[in-house]
Amino acid sequence: MAAIVSGRDWSDEIKDRIRRRYERLVEERDFLPEGARRMRDSGYPRAVLERLPDELAAAYCGCGFPAAALDLRDVRVAVDVGCGAGIDAWCLASEMRAGSAVVALDMTQAMIRMFVRSRATRGLRASVWPVAADLERLPLASAIADLVVANASFNLAVDKHSAFKEAFRILKPGGRLAARDLIREGELPGEVLEDPLADVTSLGGAVPEEALRQEISRAGFVRIRISDHRPFSRLTSVHIDAAKPG
Repeated sequence: MAAIVSGRDWSDEIKDRIRRRYERLVEERDFLPEGARRMRDSGYPRAVLERLPDELAAAYCGCGFPAAALDLRDVRVAVDVGCGAGIDAWCLASEMRAGSAVVALDMTQAMIRMFVRSRATRGLRASVWPVAADLERLPLASAIADLVVANASFNLAVDKHSAFKEAFRILKPGGRLAARDLIREGELPGEVLEDPLADVTSLGGAVPEEALRQEISRAGFVRIRISDHRPFSRLTSVHIDAAKPG
């Protein structure tokens, strides 16, 4: 039975806290400093950074470059779940073929509005469709996407099984999941676990690598590869590559 917090479902309470945190970041422009430098250190190509709108670079909240080494020639529909300010959706749309489409999906409307206001979609090769929604309940038809990307998104999901299952559902047979996410190695200190903000700052939702692999597999994915381990604060950033059976 789900825990109840002040008469509400615990998972809804956590999601509201996440929304409020990111709304505040947008309203107060209180993102971590030097977004472009952090993106460069995370592996984003210089050519991408030179074209990316400054407002989006300043709002970078990811833990790596999920689109690294992706072959986008046959990708006609991509979905960026938990897109934040839409940086990775923008990266995909700038490289995909004309006539293709990217769905940029985030549950914080303020982040979606920031992406739209930045006029980042101008001049892109693919069209971008911003959508405000929960990655655990995607308002998208089954088997529509060739590619699902995510950047520090699944660690914030309260129900990770539902999140990975939804990513699996919207992929076409043979489609691919490419993500950067955060794992923990060992137990986190007590002061972190007891911090009421842990669940909204990625720390509380991070799981060990094997648990993450099991969740991805349980959703139905095959050829799961977790690689490129990089230190990230108290956690480790990893690249996830997996496929839906063809």
